[in-house]
Amino acid sequence: QLVPLYHLNSLANIFNSSMDFIIGLTNINKPTENTKKLNLIKIGKRIEEIRTDENLSMRKLAEILNTSHSTISAYENGKKNIGLQTIAKIAKALNVTIDFIYYGSPETRPISSATNKGELIVNCISALFDQCVVRPLVHQKENEYVNMGDETYYKIGFEKYVYILDDLVSKLEDFEMNKKNYPDPDSFRGQLLASAAKQINDFDKQ
Repeated sequence: QLVPLYHLNSLANIFNSSMDFIIGLTNINKPTENTKKLNLIKIGKRIEEIRTDENLSMRKLAEILNTSHSTISAYENGKKNIGLQTIAKIAKALNVTIDFIYYGSPETRPISSATNKGELIVNCISALFDQCVVRPLVHQKENEYVNMGDETYYKIGFEKYVYILDDLVSKLEDFEMNKKNYPDPDSFRGQLLASAAKQINDFDKQ
């Protein structure tokens, strides 16, 4: 018997786990900041936005899910609840995680889901930042280890897009330090990544 989605959401909250990990869609448990209540309107809007980004028509998605155009419309307008099997199929079709569809956190969207070069690069930087692989360094010198707190980081250099990526890492650091001050932290972080991705893509057009 399938676990109802609202129960799955509760389990993800209780165990601080991703829904994808709990139901076995991934072997990597990347917790997200889950919400206590699922919002069908926001979920539907997110599905529509991702589908549009993927250049997938509503009719094509309906074909993939073996359902009707009206059903997809009901999902995207928040008028119909989505079963676990269906949301798993939607996530696969849109190349995203279930967590990203339900919570919208940028860090829950796979790196491979990037639709352009800028997105791919900033998604990688974001993932490295989350794992404390990259951080803004003070008093940088070539081939020198720099101590920051209890950890030791080695200076890495960006061969391309130096100023854009340095600026992104600094803004991510500032964001993490002041996260509680933002009304919608996930949205703000998403804006940081989108802005950097656009700068990279614009840079390549020069």
